Amino acid sequence: MIETEIRMRELDAKADSLQLGPADIDGLTTVVDALADQARLRGALSDPTLSGDARSELALRLLKGRVSAKAAAVVAEAAAHCRGPRDLEDLVERSTIRANLEVGGEIDQVSEEIFRFARAVQGDADLLKTLTDPRIGLKARQELVSTLLGAKARPQSIWLVQRALAFRGRPLVKTLDSYVELAAQVRASTVARVTVAQPLSDEQIAAIKAQLVRIYGGPIDLRIELDPEVLGGVRIQVGDEIIDGTIQN
Repeated sequence: MIETEIRMRELDAKADSLQLGPADIDGLTTVVDALADQARLRGALSDPTLSGDARSELALRLLKGRVSAKAAAVVAEAAAHCRGPRDLEDLVERSTIRANLEVGGEIDQVSEEIFRFARAVQGDADLLKTLTDPRIGLKARQELVSTLLGAKARPQSIWLVQRALAFRGRPLVKTLDSYVELAAQVRASTVARVTVAQPLSDEQIAAIKAQLVRIYGGPIDLRIELDPEVLGGVRIQVGDEIIDGTIQN
């Protein structure tokens, strides 16, 4: 676990130093899709018989002229530190999502929009079934997301939800929630999911946040969810820890 966190921090530092823009994100997206579709490419760039430097150089050679130099540099860094084909794919994907969260300087708003959409999908079995139905083409499902969110969400949020649909074999809501967690990590914060029956006042929100800051010793990113099954009280989840003071219907 510690080794994985170190590798992610090194990759994040590399990406941050490059100040990735929209063209670079497009390039990373292209690479993520290629890695998902091409086992030989995944295998070559994660070959355990090669040194990290050799894998990095191979990535730069293969991607030269195909994606931006900055995108290629991120992939090369991931190749140097990866621990296998799937790990490589996950690292590049994470860098792609992270860069999109940060572009435009609206990470708080984007994170909130993704959280809200995840809760809407979680509470609508028919919508979840439609968005994850493999018999419906990916493009059609992505267009549905665009229609549903439209002017209600920022372009980055729509893009991220559409990308979540493309990740095969992963629960959609879990993937979206992982984006919210990643957004909090970018801001060196901790996500606290607060479930209540009625909207909270600003004073109540401030009090809950202050208490959680004291408990966890750092910035807290509150995500508030209304649940009709709750009659009163508050349920707070931080990671795997749950404080449940609700009265259920």
